[in-house]
Amino acid sequence: MSQLDVKIGPKIKSFRRQLGLQANKLAEQLGISPSYLNLIESGKRKIDGDLLLKVCEELKIELSDLTN
Repeated sequence: MSQLDVKIGPKIKSFRRQLGLQANKLAEQLGISPSYLNLIESGKRKIDGDLLLKVCEELKIELSDLTN
């Protein structure tokens, strides 16, 4: 896994928490299980491009917000 993969997950978690959004609610909106979202947020799983774009849409952020 690249450094970018490891850093994106915690950023997703941070933006989600800023919105006051529960992990299980975001997972439901994304069509994934809460445990899979947890693995992504903890940097233990890679996130594919389609899901990454969906995350950005749900959190109302730009892709660049996660990659900077």
